[in-house]
Parts: sequence; structure tokens; C-alpha cells
Amino acid sequence: MNTENTRPQPQHEPAGCLTGVARAIALVVVLPLRLLWDALVFCLELLWRWVLAPVGRALGWLIHHLLLVPLRFLWEWVVVPVGRALWWVVDLLVVTPLRWLGPRVLLPVLKALWWVVDLLVVTPLRWLWRHVLAPVGRAVGAVLARAWRVAGRISAAHGRLIGLVLWHAVGRPLVWAYRVILTPIGHVLRTWVWRPAAAAARAVRAAAREVRAALFGAPR
Repeated sequence: MNTENTRPQPQHEPAGCLTGVARAIALVVVLPLRLLWDALVFCLELLWRWVLAPVGRALGWLIHHLLLVPLRFLWEWVVVPVGRALWWVVDLLVVTPLRWLGPRVLLPVLKALWWVVDLLVVTPLRWLWRHVLAPVGRAVGAVLARAWRVAGRISAAHGRLIGLVLWHAVGRPLVWAYRVILTPIGHVLRTWVWRPAAAAARAVRAAAREVRAALFGAPR
């Protein structure tokens, strides 16, 4: 017997391993999930068929026979006839009299009232506005505008006067004191105090350097 033909081929071993792993995963993971899903779908179908659908049909029957049918009956035999009767009464007692009274009574009365209001109120107010209120308003506005301009000029003149008084009372004495008193004093202090003091300070610093150099030697 030829043993070379009966020996398993090595290139088929990875495929066999993958198939075994896939079958193991299918049995351990996928199969329980599929069984759980099928059970859930079956339970939902049973719930819909034996509970939800019958309850929905029963509710629809009750709503139709206990609500819609009475409402339709009331609308056809109560609401519509009562509405028509009410409209007939309103048309007979209100609309028709108003339609008759409108051009014959109400319109002439309204025209007469408007004529009275125009004669006693609108026309006097229009005349009063045109010949009294508007001219007085324009005159008052012109007076106020002129008074505003005059007040502005007076305010500017007062400002200039106050500035002039402050200059002569404060500014000019300060300038005179600066020029006549403070400037000469500053020159004197600078010539006879600050310069001698600075020269003395420089001499003291030079003497101190010489003493330090004599005692400790010149700095390297």
C-alpha cells in the first residue's frame, strides 16, 4: 500500500481548524442568541395575536358604539336642528330688523350724530388748532429757541468773565511769584547750595577713595 496517498495534506489543516473554531463559536455564542431572539419574536407574536389585537379591536368597538355613534346621532338630530332653529330666530328677530332699520333709521341717525359732533366738536377744534394753538405753539417755540441762544451767549460771556477773574486773581499772581520769587531763589539755591554741595560730595567721595586705597590698597 502506498502511504504517500493516504497521508493527510498539510495545507488543509488551517481550514479544518477555522471550521472547528467557527462551529464552536456558533454553538456557544450564536446559537443561544438566535434561540433567545426566536423566543422573543414568538412571545411578541403571541402577545400581539392574543392580547394587543383583541384589546385594540374591543377598544375600537367601544369607542365607535359608545362615543362616535352617539355623537353622530346628537350632531344630526340635535345640534344641527337646534343650530338651524337658533339661526332662524336670530335672523328673524335681529338680522332682518337691522337690515330694515339700517338704511331707514340707523344710517340717518348716525349721519345726524356725526353732523352734530362735527359742528360742535370737530369744527371748533380744527379752528382752534389752526388759528390759536398752532400760532401760539410756533411763537412759544421761537421764543424758547431765542431764549436758548441768548442763554448760551450769556453763559459763554460769564465763562469768559470767570476765566478772566481767575486769571487776574490766581493765575497772574502765581506767574509773577514764579518769575520774580521762585526763579531767583532757584538760581541762588542752584549756585550757592546745590553746586557747592555737589562739589563737596565729590570731594568727600574722592577723599574716601584715596583713604580706602591707602588702607587697603588699590583695587585690582
